[in-house]
Amino acid sequence: MQSGRVAIIDIGSNSIRLVVYERANRSPLPVFNEKVLCGLARELDVTGRLHAPGVEMALANIERFAALARNMEVSRLDLLATAAVRDASDGADFVRRIGAITGITTRIISGEEEARLSGLGVMCGIPAVDGVMGDLGGGSLELVSLNGDRLGPSTTLPIGPLRLLTAGRDPRRAVEQAIAGVSWLDQCRGRTFYPVGGAWRAFARLYMEKTDYPLHIIHQYTAPAEAVRELAQIIAGQSLKSLEKMTGVSKRRLESLPLAALALERVIGALKPRQVAFSAFGLREGFYYSQLPEAEKARHPLIAFAEDEGAHWRRFTLSPVEIFDWLTPIFAGESTSERILRLAACHLSDIGWDDHPDYRAVMAYERVLQLPAPGMDHRERATLALTMAWRYDSNIKDRAVATATTVTGLDDQRFARRLGTALRLAYNLSGGAPGLLTQIALRRSDKLVELVVPTALRNLLGDVTGRRLAAVAAAFDVRHDVVFV
Repeated sequence: MQSGRVAIIDIGSNSIRLVVYERANRSPLPVFNEKVLCGLARELDVTGRLHAPGVEMALANIERFAALARNMEVSRLDLLATAAVRDASDGADFVRRIGAITGITTRIISGEEEARLSGLGVMCGIPAVDGVMGDLGGGSLELVSLNGDRLGPSTTLPIGPLRLLTAGRDPRRAVEQAIAGVSWLDQCRGRTFYPVGGAWRAFARLYMEKTDYPLHIIHQYTAPAEAVRELAQIIAGQSLKSLEKMTGVSKRRLESLPLAALALERVIGALKPRQVAFSAFGLREGFYYSQLPEAEKARHPLIAFAEDEGAHWRRFTLSPVEIFDWLTPIFAGESTSERILRLAACHLSDIGWDDHPDYRAVMAYERVLQLPAPGMDHRERATLALTMAWRYDSNIKDRAVATATTVTGLDDQRFARRLGTALRLAYNLSGGAPGLLTQIALRRSDKLVELVVPTALRNLLGDVTGRRLAAVAAAFDVRHDVVFV
């Protein structure tokens, strides 16, 4: 993979989208994202051809998108075409016309490859996946089994909502029969279902609206499968007039949402998952992920994001790893999730230094809560945000962090307070300079948090140090002491 920005023009059955990423790595960060609805698959099952007005609209926008990408000086531009183009009799001619205006050969993705790449995209954005990915586009539904870093059986079904709306057959029956025919879903029962695609993201937003969920971020939004299925059954039976009256329904999705909800309900019914975890990562991210070296794939997506972005926010030369290692003795017994969050927090711990002192805690909290970072579910995201609030303020007001406290439990909030106050102490002791923390030990017992300081470094301690050590001890519900050696 080349360094620098990379771009994809995704030629889907309903939309054409340009996404430019700051880099192609384990945590791809979009810096530009624009789409246009062209409806290439409209009437495809009736005529066998791409929708003529959509073709002209698509060509004009693809030319514009290619020019935009080149003006952004991307190091690589890929054009990917999916269900509508691969199934249409004039798909090859459409690709030829694209090549004539862009000078780039469009890659037509097979159904099997589309399922594979979308599955890899979910693996790129969510660590330790276990279940089934479903990517619903305008022209098709791809399903693939996921188990950690392995892909299992996959299926592509020609039941995209846009395609069915003009197919001249009963769309509900077509969806039900197609999903009922995927026999391998029985082998995956009880595991998580990972929906991908614009129509299912629209459904997730509607579900959030209906449940008054406070954090409107789609990626790794997790909900009970049976509750999702119940709402999907309701939406699938609604008329367009009824949907127009519902808060949270995008007008652009009115026509296709009932069919998307039907497909979601049918998949959940067949799979019987414990939970549904929506993914904002899909085919595009999977395409770049598939070409990364194994060492890059092995990185945790949240840590990859924190390392890369945290480097831009740091004002000091103190290494985040030095902070992490210094804090490790007082976090004995932490879970794997907590250890990952602690390392991410060390990389992001200087995120608020250039904000006004009176607002640093709130700004750092909000920024981390809304980061475009993969690799953490909403509970972990909220825990990390609370950590940053405590990192910058020792007196957090409940109303300022209400969203995070709604999403987290008491154990998460306790962990965030402990980590945030410990980070606050680390910066006071070190002044952001490397090498000082390694000379001072921080340790914890059942009743005491101790700072073990060489006598020669006694003058490094001030009144603020004592207060911050006391805050750490209070967070652990123990006493504190300073020991000179």
